[in-house]
Amino acid sequence: MLKVINPAVRAILQSRLHRALSGNLMLLHVTGRKSGRVYLIPVGRYQHNGQLIASAGGQWRRNLAGGGDLDVTLDGRRRHANGDLVDDPLEVTQIFSALLAQLGLKRAHRLALQLNVDRAPTLDELRGALGDRQILRLTLLETRSPVG
Repeated sequence: MLKVINPAVRAILQSRLHRALSGNLMLLHVTGRKSGRVYLIPVGRYQHNGQLIASAGGQWRRNLAGGGDLDVTLDGRRRHANGDLVDDPLEVTQIFSALLAQLGLKRAHRLALQLNVDRAPTLDELRGALGDRQILRLTLLETRSPVG
């Protein structure tokens, strides 16, 4: 299903229509370390302790292991950023717990979480639901060109 949806989301986020999705999503421009190919990855955008973050669960995150530069299309503007992966399981779980508290259980799907409880999950339950996901912390550097 993502193979159908992601191209449409990528196109919208890079167009003048970006406002329809920009409140919840951003587009990562990640360069493959081996291939040099640029991958465009739509991801949910969140704020945690004043910092822009994204859930990192795909293969693309390997290109940012140890930190790295990338571009981000955010609110219709392409920005240069530095990305840092948080891979400590406890820290990742605590961040997701804070995001879940912000969003509420009814919007847990925005975090792509499938919870088996009707209450706030314990850290252990949440850790199990996260699998090997990490958090990408983004530090925006300068503004690039506007979209559209």
